[in-house]
Amino acid sequence: MFNDDLYGDDEDLDLDDEFGASERRIQRLLARKRKLEAMMAVSGPAKQRRIAQRLARIDAVLRKTGYAESEAAGQLSAAAAGIEGVGGLMFQAQSPPGLGRLLRLPFYPVEASNGVVTASGNNAVNTINPVVITDPTQIAVTQVSGTPFLMRTPQISWATLRIVGFESAQSLFKGIGNPGPTVLVSDLKIGGGANLFTHEDFADSRIYDANQPEFCGLRDYPILKSPNTAEVVVAHVGNVAGETDTFSCALLCEVLVDDNYGAHVPGPYSRKGALVRQGGSFV
Repeated sequence: MFNDDLYGDDEDLDLDDEFGASERRIQRLLARKRKLEAMMAVSGPAKQRRIAQRLARIDAVLRKTGYAESEAAGQLSAAAAGIEGVGGLMFQAQSPPGLGRLLRLPFYPVEASNGVVTASGNNAVNTINPVVITDPTQIAVTQVSGTPFLMRTPQISWATLRIVGFESAQSLFKGIGNPGPTVLVSDLKIGGGANLFTHEDFADSRIYDANQPEFCGLRDYPILKSPNTAEVVVAHVGNVAGETDTFSCALLCEVLVDDNYGAHVPGPYSRKGALVRQGGSFV
């Protein structure tokens, strides 16, 4: 038999009474339910069966009072609002990457090209503003793409950087029923070295879109140190009047040594030898 404290008052378990779903009654049932659930873990099989029967009666009363449904609705509302617990708010936020980590180094248009508008004007170079606009109205009607042009990063004399990625960003302004212009990239090189892209020719720059949830890898993560710079060749496809593409691109870098802020601890993806495997078969 249950002791009196756990058994409680039969009045609370009467499904047909007119007592109603008062807050006081619900709290008494919940308190008794918690005690019974705690006892079940340390009770023998026979007593566990009796506890289970009593819990089933309590759950039936709670369902009749509507408490179970209101509790479930409250939990759903709390989950939707991001609120859990009493007076608590749970949220997630991306933390800063750390000192000198995942910095963006922009490319600037250093060659004039047919069909490109920079801050300096049509088909003009600009080493201050990294944004270019592909303007099909500047291209001859017989062409479907502009002349490829070169973009280059500035010399960084105050730091030693390790390149860990490449990103592009573009905003399309297209007409109804048309796919809009597309920007292509090729030949990402550091100081005249080997191409860091896997593709030898042009590829859609959206492969390296900054809105992608993950970074797109490169063939190598080389050191970038002045006087070396990074270069990438850009072209665009599309000749429908009124459709433009605002485009920019940048290197993702880690600062290894900074003349002003000292040496930082780089991320594991940029430490020397961190991605080198030894042994095993690679066939």
